[in-house]
Parts: sequence; C-alpha cells; structure tokens
Amino acid sequence: MDIDKIINSYKKFVGNEKPEDVAQKKDDTLNKIKNASALSGLLDNIRTAYDMVADSVTGRYNGVSKSTIALLVGGLAYLALPIDLVPDIIPVVGWADDAAVLTWIFTRCAEEFKKYKEFKSQSQSSSSQ
Repeated sequence: MDIDKIINSYKKFVGNEKPEDVAQKKDDTLNKIKNASALSGLLDNIRTAYDMVADSVTGRYNGVSKSTIALLVGGLAYLALPIDLVPDIIPVVGWADDAAVLTWIFTRCAEEFKKYKEFKSQSQSSSSQ
C-alpha cells in the first residue's frame, strides 16, 4: 500500500484545511469509531496523533518533523472522511482499510510517538507541581 498515493488522492477532500482544523475533529472522529472493532487497538495512537498534530501546529511541541505531521494529518483525514478505498458504511471491512493505513503510519511514527508521550508526561508532571 503506497501511503503517498492515498494522501495525494485525499488532498482534494482536505482542500484548504489546515492541520489544526483536522486536529479539532478529534472528538467527532473518536465518537464515530468507538464501536469499530477493527480500530479498537488503535484508539490510543489515534488520540496521540491528534494531540501531537495540535500541539505541533500551535507551537506547544516542536519535536516532530513536518513530514510526520503531514503523514499524521493524511492518516487522520483518511480516517475522518467517509469516502475511502473501502467505504466505512460496509460492516467490518469498511474500517479494516482505515486500520491498515493507520497501522502503517503509526509504525512509521513509533519513535516520534514515544518522544511525544515523554514530552506530555514531563509537561503534565511539571504543571502539577
């Protein structure tokens, strides 16, 4: 599966949306997928991806590359949009392609996710002191 082709095909759907606009859709997307069994193992990484994008574009976190932000935004847009390779309306299989795309993206971003989670942990511990 070529993620660049997927991201390029969805540019027309994302249009002029900025990464922070995609990040603001976090709650809607999480509510939409909470009962999708194919995605249940990915929920933590989906939340992390939304938070990392939001913190990066607002300047709260600078430890992520622009290419990773683009990859995450593409993956989150793919998840959020109802039209994709296998429409989400098709039971089980409709979410399987989303899970495959996100798994591929999250595997590529694993090291940056780890660094971001350490940053969040340090930020939360310093703000609670």
